[in-house]
Amino acid sequence: MLHAVSGRLSRVLAVLALAATFALGLMVFPASAQAQHKMNETDMELPIDDAAVVELGKEKFAQRCSFCHGGGGKGGKGPCLTCGRFPYSGNTNTGIYTVIAVGISNRSMGGTMGAFGTTMSAEEITAVVTYMRAEERRRIAAGEIPDPSRPQ
Repeated sequence: MLHAVSGRLSRVLAVLALAATFALGLMVFPASAQAQHKMNETDMELPIDDAAVVELGKEKFAQRCSFCHGGGGKGGKGPCLTCGRFPYSGNTNTGIYTVIAVGISNRSMGGTMGAFGTTMSAEEITAVVTYMRAEERRRIAAGEIPDPSRPQ
């Protein structure tokens, strides 16, 4: 019984920490009308036209993500993260941020991923998501991948 309560408390604390981290992440990069990327009207805005943020995200991605997700996020042991499809996140920026922060622990869904919310700052996680979306946009424009927002 004590173990079950402890497990629930740990999950509640993790959700609260995530909410605080996410709120901080929203404050780190102020909104600019031309430099935002949103999947819908309630999604987290990303400064994908800010070269400094994209570069920080690229560096952090190379350090923390490329081992599993391949160089440039094109896939490896883990799925492609620059192809515009994120099955664990609902394909939203907020969902991607959440997956990076809290990880994936459900093997029945096809895999697991460690949580990075305690080892990366909100700014770093936001920068990684920004880099992934900027790279996705670049790959769509170059004709490397189809635009996932358009029906096939």
